[in-house]
This record gives sequence, C-alpha cells and structure tokens, in this order.
Amino acid sequence: MKKQSSQTVRHLSQHGFTLLELMISVAILSAVIGVVVEGMKNIQIRNTNDVNKVGLTQESRQFMDQILRDLRQSGNPGLAMFDVATLSSTGCTPSGVPCCAANTNVACGLTSFSSSAITFEGDIDGSGVSQVTVKLAQDMTGAACTTVPCILLRGTVLKSVGGTPPYYTELTGVINTSIFSATEYDGSTYVTTDGLSQIRNVGATIYVRGNQPDAGTGVYPEVTLVSAARLNNGSEDQ
Repeated sequence: MKKQSSQTVRHLSQHGFTLLELMISVAILSAVIGVVVEGMKNIQIRNTNDVNKVGLTQESRQFMDQILRDLRQSGNPGLAMFDVATLSSTGCTPSGVPCCAANTNVACGLTSFSSSAITFEGDIDGSGVSQVTVKLAQDMTGAACTTVPCILLRGTVLKSVGGTPPYYTELTGVINTSIFSATEYDGSTYVTTDGLSQIRNVGATIYVRGNQPDAGTGVYPEVTLVSAARLNNGSEDQ
C-alpha cells in the first residue's frame, strides 16, 4: 500500500503546467515586456527631444556670445590711441570726412544700423581693423527676410581691403524679424535723426525655432535669447 501511494505521489509530481497556466504566464510576460518597451521608447523620445533642444540652445548662445564679443571690440583701436602724425590721412576734420573713415588702421565703430542688420568696424581678432556685417536674410542670396524662418548671415572683410565681404550662415531658424535695438548715451531709444555716434548700447533679441519637431507632440522647439553690449562707438574720435 505504501509503495502504491509513493508511486502515485511521484507520478503527480512529474506533471507540467497546464495550458491555462501557460497562457496566463505568457499574458503576464507580454504585459511586462510591453511596459518595458514603452518605457524605453518614451525615454528615447525624451532623450532625442532634449538633445535637439540643447543643440538649438547652444547654437543660439554661440551666435549671441560671438556678436556681443565682436560688438565690444567695435571702435577699437580708436583715433585717440594714435599720434595724428602717424596716420595715413591727417587732413580729415570733424565737419568733413571722419578721421577714422580716412584711415584703415582706425576703427569707426558702428557704421550702419537697422533692426535687421548692423555693420561695425573693429579689431575683433588681432589681425587688424575689420568691417563686420551681421544681417537677417531670407537665404544665402542676402535677400531681405519676408517669410520666417530666416537666417542670420555674417560677413567680415579687412578694412584695408574693403568691398563686399563673403557671407556665411551664422544661425538658421530665426523667426523674429526685428533683431537689433539701440539706446543712446542719455538712455533714450535711438532715433535715426540723432546719428550713429549717439548709440551707446546695442541689444540683440533672437527667437529661434528648431528644424526637427518634438517626437511626442510634433511641436517645434523654440529658444529665446536677449542680451546687449556697450559700444566704444568712437563718437569723440570722428
């Protein structure tokens, strides 16, 4: 009797899972895998979106840092730094051609200004006085921006060489058409009737849209940066 009972127990212990148990196990495993895969997918989407946003921010910040750094060098070296006898042109007068314009080794500072383009002179990299132009354009042809997003172009040429500088793209995806603003020495907003020599500070505001939409929402990321630079505008040197 004991032998038969032992064999029965051994026989029962060798039984596998039933079909129902297997189906339940597979269902639970599938649910777990689905949750894990969905979580990994969401993490990947967030990571991609974060990378795009960080890249857009860094690109915009690099432009802002460069333009502000260059603006702070505008007007240097000014006329006050030279012995008049060493200048290549000494016949200039305040009422005529400005002395800085008559001498290629002297920087005039800001030479043109609008809300979408500025041109200034300065020794921005230690290689001599350069003429720098930064302007908002529709494309690489330099046509005025009429439909956003637009691009910001930058061109540099040595003052001693002159002429139209070669342009390259500084920033893409710009969605505001008024980039630059200016204030005068008395703190008031710049007006064209006062002349460029009255500009003390130049501000820059950029709204930039990424070229890839958010993978989750389909919305394009946007970055806004605002800053300003004080100029050595050479108003006392001209």
